[in-house]
Amino acid sequence: MNVKFIFDVDGVLCDRGQPINEKFKWFLEDWAKDKQYYLATGSHRNKTISQIGMQLATTSSGGYHCLGNSIWPPHGHEIETNYILFTDAEMDHLKAFYGHSKFDQKADWEEVINHRRGSVNYSLCKRGDSMKDRAEYMEFDKEYNERENFVYQLNTTFPRFDCYLGGACSVDIVLRGANKKQIIDLIYEANEDKIYFFCDSFDKYGIDTPLVDALEQPFFKDIGEVYKITGGYMETWEILKSLKTE
Repeated sequence: MNVKFIFDVDGVLCDRGQPINEKFKWFLEDWAKDKQYYLATGSHRNKTISQIGMQLATTSSGGYHCLGNSIWPPHGHEIETNYILFTDAEMDHLKAFYGHSKFDQKADWEEVINHRRGSVNYSLCKRGDSMKDRAEYMEFDKEYNERENFVYQLNTTFPRFDCYLGGACSVDIVLRGANKKQIIDLIYEANEDKIYFFCDSFDKYGIDTPLVDALEQPFFKDIGEVYKITGGYMETWEILKSLKTE
């Protein structure tokens, strides 16, 4: 069978922002020996390596980082696409949103925008904060829906962008259409038997949603299967142990 697996990283292969569980890592490294698997994450490659290790990151059939805008073929060199350079009007809008935020522990402006390969990560949390510190913003955002409001504003004000909720505290900005859906366009083959996608960010503005929507279209009805992970890497582990792909 021609079977492919696509994995998000944070919340699917490891807890958000944390390194992979060692026992799960050993299981995956053994499981992956005869599998075609791809990584599809909003993070850059170095962060992915720091979370899941060099072996899993480099022996995949392809690493699609920064929502698919930084592509790493197996044992190859990076292919970067869609670099973002903001106009003055766009930057003014980003600064205005920062200024209007009522979160009183927000990062200094210089820390907010993080240019990645083909994407921009916008975070009001201080980069490097522990999950305990970031939890304050998560609670704030849950009450005020700040990130969702920002995503809506940016998507409607600047049609050249797609904007998504990234991780637990940030927003990911890419050029329109340069989202995770492009991954399926790159890896699909006519003789495909099955494509499994493991994801955890599938709400209205989730970064996995474009790829979820693509695989749930009639064209992929018989071969696309989406696992919407809500129980972290342990749920992924249990599914992989029970999944029959022979």
